[in-house]
Amino acid sequence: MRDFLNRSFRTKLLVSFLLIGMVPLLLCTVLMLGIFQSSLHRSVADTAQTQLDALCGDLDGLLDACAQVMDRLRSSGRVRSALDSGHTDMAQDIYSILYDTASPLLNDAAFSLLDAGGSRLYATASLSGGGCLSVDWGLLKAARRSPDIVYRDVDDFGQGGAGSLLQAACAVREGERVVGYVVLDLTQRHFERLFEKRTGSAGGVLVLDAFWDEVYASASLRDAGLAPVLRERLLAGLALDGGGEYSYYVRPGGAGGLCLILQQPKPLAGWVMRLLYLVAGVAILLCLGLCAAVSMGMSRQLFAPIRALNSAMEEVEGGNLDARVEPRGADEMAQLAGRFNRMTRRLEENLEQSLRQQRELNDAQIRMMQAQLNPHFLYNTLDTVKWLGKIHQVPEVATISADLADILRSSITNDEFVPLEQELRLLDRYVEIQRIRFSGTFQLRTQVDDGLLDVLVPKLMLQPLVENAIIHGFEDSDGGEIVVSAREELGRLLITVSDDGRGMSEESLRNFQAQILPGPGRHLGLHNVDAILRLHYGPDNGLRFVPTGGRGTCVRITLPITRREVPSC
Repeated sequence: MRDFLNRSFRTKLLVSFLLIGMVPLLLCTVLMLGIFQSSLHRSVADTAQTQLDALCGDLDGLLDACAQVMDRLRSSGRVRSALDSGHTDMAQDIYSILYDTASPLLNDAAFSLLDAGGSRLYATASLSGGGCLSVDWGLLKAARRSPDIVYRDVDDFGQGGAGSLLQAACAVREGERVVGYVVLDLTQRHFERLFEKRTGSAGGVLVLDAFWDEVYASASLRDAGLAPVLRERLLAGLALDGGGEYSYYVRPGGAGGLCLILQQPKPLAGWVMRLLYLVAGVAILLCLGLCAAVSMGMSRQLFAPIRALNSAMEEVEGGNLDARVEPRGADEMAQLAGRFNRMTRRLEENLEQSLRQQRELNDAQIRMMQAQLNPHFLYNTLDTVKWLGKIHQVPEVATISADLADILRSSITNDEFVPLEQELRLLDRYVEIQRIRFSGTFQLRTQVDDGLLDVLVPKLMLQPLVENAIIHGFEDSDGGEIVVSAREELGRLLITVSDDGRGMSEESLRNFQAQILPGPGRHLGLHNVDAILRLHYGPDNGLRFVPTGGRGTCVRITLPITRREVPSC
């Protein structure tokens, strides 16, 4: 299975088509042949069982009718008197009684009257086997001991004579004394006349006694010697047909313990079934060839756009974003080709946008560094340091120098993000320098939760905002206050820088919102910080101006809370 899964898509598609086409066909063929065979066998079995029931009914009806004739004969007083006396002067009357009683069955059976010694005195038909039966064994012995009619098939000694197959007898009694016997003989002719109207030329009837010895066999079975074979199979618990060309249906009879076996040819002989399976196999092979041809054509048609798409993907993997696939038609493969083309076009646009954003980020970082360390700031600071040192000779010179060194040292590091605590510390250094420069005309107040001091923020992000408040908010004023606050809100870091200065003009605010860069020295730091935030965190995470309802400016920054990972020991 694993080897199959590692095959090419075309091979798996071809094999799948073949399996989808052949497995149902094979199952349907086998199922239909099985249903056809089973239905045919069931129909033939039902017909044969109906025929067998009719044969058993005919045999039981004949034996019952014969039993009634025998009962009337042995119950006749004149018959008892004639058999007891042995006089022949009553022969005419006895023959009249015999023929009148047996008249409905004269063509179907032969009746005889025997005296107590077994001699045949009267008969409806001549039998070639002699006129005497032994009373010491066999049929007459059993009849003398039984009050009912007894049945025996003709034994090897041929008591019934030639042509007699089945005999029945009952004793004629005068009180407790047996004076004679009534004997029934069924010959080959009688059985044939009974069964020939219900059996066709293809079937055969076998009549067995209670010991499964043959009593009668139709012409087609007469020389087959089936009785011993069937008895052996029955005793061995095997099927009677033995896998041959004939089926056997068994039904025990009523009177005499007889058993009827009907032989019918199987509806589908072995060679017929082999021919059917051969035809089915040839049809399956033809369908297999047709299915293979259709599958190869369909797989080739389906694989062509896949191969073209695969080639285009290889070109894209190699860096060629200009690769395109020509859609053919309007199916799913054409839709896939269209999506691939749109994807590569989008990749080109994203790549160009990424390059453009990187250039903008670099430019913004450069402008920010220029704004943070512009010559004007350095000149004024150094000038302040110089004059303070010459005129006043005060310790502020050391303070300014140390603060400036910290700011310069932080600005030239390669870290893009620093903890908020470090950013606030650098902001204090910057404000300390500016407070000395402007003679303390403003105050800086911070409101930051201690749990947020380790949150990472872009480096030197707050300094331009405070610088803008000092230069543009408190210029030509007596003083003011700058408040820097930070808190967590809805899982994000919210930083606010506000002042109570004169605020931004409407024109500056409109230009900022329209992303129009101002001239030199006019809010350039705000634009740089806004560009940095948008490039790092997305276009929806820039600076936001909060209405103050009066004087001053309030700028808000919303950042995701990110902390520096501490390496585990």
